[in-house]
Amino acid sequence: MAKLRKVALVVFGAIVLSTVAIQASDVVRNIDGNMVGLAIGGDDVCGEGAIQMHVASGALCVDVYEASAGETCPVLTPGSEVDTQHNMNDFACEPISQAEVLPWRFVSLQQAQQLCARSGKRLPNNDEWYALASGMGDQSACVTDASGVGKTGSVECATPAGIYDMVGNVWEWVDAEVVNGVYNNRPVPESGYVQLVDADGVVLETAAQENEEYGSDYAITADSGVFGMIRGGFYGSGEDAGLYAQNLAVSMSLKSTGVGFRCVRSI
Repeated sequence: MAKLRKVALVVFGAIVLSTVAIQASDVVRNIDGNMVGLAIGGDDVCGEGAIQMHVASGALCVDVYEASAGETCPVLTPGSEVDTQHNMNDFACEPISQAEVLPWRFVSLQQAQQLCARSGKRLPNNDEWYALASGMGDQSACVTDASGVGKTGSVECATPAGIYDMVGNVWEWVDAEVVNGVYNNRPVPESGYVQLVDADGVVLETAAQENEEYGSDYAITADSGVFGMIRGGFYGSGEDAGLYAQNLAVSMSLKSTGVGFRCVRSI
């Protein structure tokens, strides 16, 4: 009898381990082929204001909210380039992920990269941003047709995992570079309404007419120069904002009322 019980326990343990392994490898594939895992863990792994996600590049801690200025910053609600520089000059100033505060705007690509680094994080690259934003359903609640920026997480504009405001409110910098109209060794089309994107959400075809399949989203491009990339649209984008909205012709030094950022951390 003891031997039978031992065998039974071994079999049961094997089943449990197999089930855990299957669950650990179980992912959600969006329609464009990006691999996005379900949110797991919480404050114990990623800290307050962030969740753990799995994307093709690996596991990430993703800030739930657009970055805002932390309590250690001299200016808690930066409203100009001068305010941002004032905060940048204080090396104790770090961005945070917090609900119901104004997002940090008037920040260039380089400044956003440095600010994320101060808290041991970084900007998401384009592939990661798109994978994290994919799966959003009704975007009618997103801040895309307003006279000014809204507070973080103040409306029900979130991904299924609970990442807020990836569409609208402020454009978000991603770690990407577009040189002379070429991104990732491929020319991008002229500016227009998105008609087709690649597996990472980068525009492949545009047209003068809106395309409801792509949310009537708009892509801005240029054929000469070195540019950064912002995604998602901002509070004044209207129907042009969305998962596929992208500006691939934005100056890396741009500091605007409609541009912010979000941080992630590889784990």
